[in-house]
Amino acid sequence: MDRRQFLESIAGFSTLVPGLALLPVAAQQAFAGELHARARSAAALRTLTPAQDATLGSIAEILLPESDTVGARGVGVSRFIDLLLTEAMLDAERDKFLAGLDAIGARSQALYSAPVALASREQQQSLVAALDAHLPARAPTPAETRALATAPMTAERGYATLKQLVVLAYFTSEPVARGLIKAPIIPGRYDGCVSA
Repeated sequence: MDRRQFLESIAGFSTLVPGLALLPVAAQQAFAGELHARARSAAALRTLTPAQDATLGSIAEILLPESDTVGARGVGVSRFIDLLLTEAMLDAERDKFLAGLDAIGARSQALYSAPVALASREQQQSLVAALDAHLPARAPTPAETRALATAPMTAERGYATLKQLVVLAYFTSEPVARGLIKAPIIPGRYDGCVSA
């Protein structure tokens, strides 16, 4: 992921948390850093059920597996998202996200007779690939957004939000921000048009 994709993911994320879109990107990053620190010290899940946490963790690890770099589980993506759901998201957005997770779990159960976390790695990858194929090519228009607000939650829509939050949680974590990105998201200085 390059700098532009990362900033786009933060911009999309900020619509899920009231008031966050009004803050400068540096403040949004500080918010994410604070959330990561508190998520690391969380004793237990506060919003996600164990089944939802297992679904989220399995999909996050398919999206960002551990290799020669840290994976999604290694940076605590599930705990970050649980804390975000508990303390920062609007109730309606939180309920939609949880319904989306449940729809993904139901899809796995229907296809493989197993919850996502207990499906084979190949089945998990197949499910994620199928859901990924349905991601919209563009952001919805305001009219489409209003129509989607009243539409029942689907696995595809739930996956779109889940993927956005997983990417945000991963790329704002300290190990990734320091070890993989290796470049400041916000440059230290901008001079604009100056004469030499």
